Amino acid sequence: MDCTPDLSHQEQLSVVLRVVNGESSKGVSISEHFVGFLNVLDTTGKGLCESFLGHLETLGLDIANCRGQSYDNGSNMQGNKQGVQKRVLDMNNKALSVPCGSHTLNIVVGDAAKSSMTSISFFGLLQRLYTLFSSSVNRWAILTEHVKNLTVKVLSTTRWECRVDSVKAVRYQLPELVNALSALIEYATEKRDADVVSTAPSICKEMQTWPFILCTIVWYNVLFQINKVSKMLQSPQVSIETLRRETRGVTEFLEEYREKGLTSAQTDAREIAEKLKVEMTWPEVRQRRADRQFEYEGKEQTESTAEEHFKRDFFLVLVDTAVVTIKERFSQMESFHELYGFLYTIDEMRSSEQKGKLDECCQRLELKMHDIDAEDLVLEVKGAGDMMVIDIFRSDRQSLRYRRIRRESSVAI
Repeated sequence: MDCTPDLSHQEQLSVVLRVVNGESSKGVSISEHFVGFLNVLDTTGKGLCESFLGHLETLGLDIANCRGQSYDNGSNMQGNKQGVQKRVLDMNNKALSVPCGSHTLNIVVGDAAKSSMTSISFFGLLQRLYTLFSSSVNRWAILTEHVKNLTVKVLSTTRWECRVDSVKAVRYQLPELVNALSALIEYATEKRDADVVSTAPSICKEMQTWPFILCTIVWYNVLFQINKVSKMLQSPQVSIETLRRETRGVTEFLEEYREKGLTSAQTDAREIAEKLKVEMTWPEVRQRRADRQFEYEGKEQTESTAEEHFKRDFFLVLVDTAVVTIKERFSQMESFHELYGFLYTIDEMRSSEQKGKLDECCQRLELKMHDIDAEDLVLEVKGAGDMMVIDIFRSDRQSLRYRRIRRESSVAI
């Protein structure tokens, strides 16, 4: 389910049902059906849940047959106390919820972008840069004349993919953008454009500083990894196992990047700084002095350099916020894996059997779902594993036979 206002300013709730149909003759088929728009006045978890249940009753469907939920990360949908998923779960404890993976990653980026004033100022400057060039056809022509491959993009609060594109243009074409700004300043000076003359020089000066270049490298590296996984998760062939593996991969990357990322980013930023002839120096930082309340308090105070401030107040805060948000947002996925993890792949099936945990996993699933026989499931999993091994062996034999025929034919020719 998802809500959005239409042109008449009415909140519409779209409902899509995924149906799993198992037949002994045809096997298992999965299909999705759009079942309509619902006009809702109450967008709280209670109001949306009541609208949804009423629509199911109209369709003649029983909520007791639901086996899963998936929504965006709005508090009215995913709330642990008053959200739709919690209300449905109270009525049917088999309807476990997994949030939309791509939307969750967007929220991760959104939280990280607001983690420090440096990040907020960075994206604010990119938005000002786009606004400056896009406000006039002549300004945009100057931009495209100097920047050939990638152009600046408008920032969006919902589509964080545009953030990657916007940062990418600056990451790989910063010298060209600086030249475009210089040309724009000259053009605005001739045209007596006070707005551009007062805005463009400050943007150009800020983009030619060592902290800005380093900030660009750091943000692009983080956004690239998250966006790559987000793109992958939008494929219809992605399973829960893939979601779990890829999100863990992002978490491991961020944890490793926390330790070594700033050093590698400085290496990449040094190349750009040399092209722009920018001094790789940090601005002076005003040291804060705490007032002594008592005479016996010591006068010694620790002083931090600008580089230490940058690492502590921007880099570490960014990475830590992203890591914590990923772990919190994808925590519900672990409940799915605990129940169904041993069924995800043939390797998981064989591993659970070899470790002697297959009976335990099947019994846990029976206790949760109540409509599964653990003993029958054990036999089915063992049989499925054996059949898959036979199929793999047969396919390998056919592949070897095909290669031998091709080789003999080549020799004969």
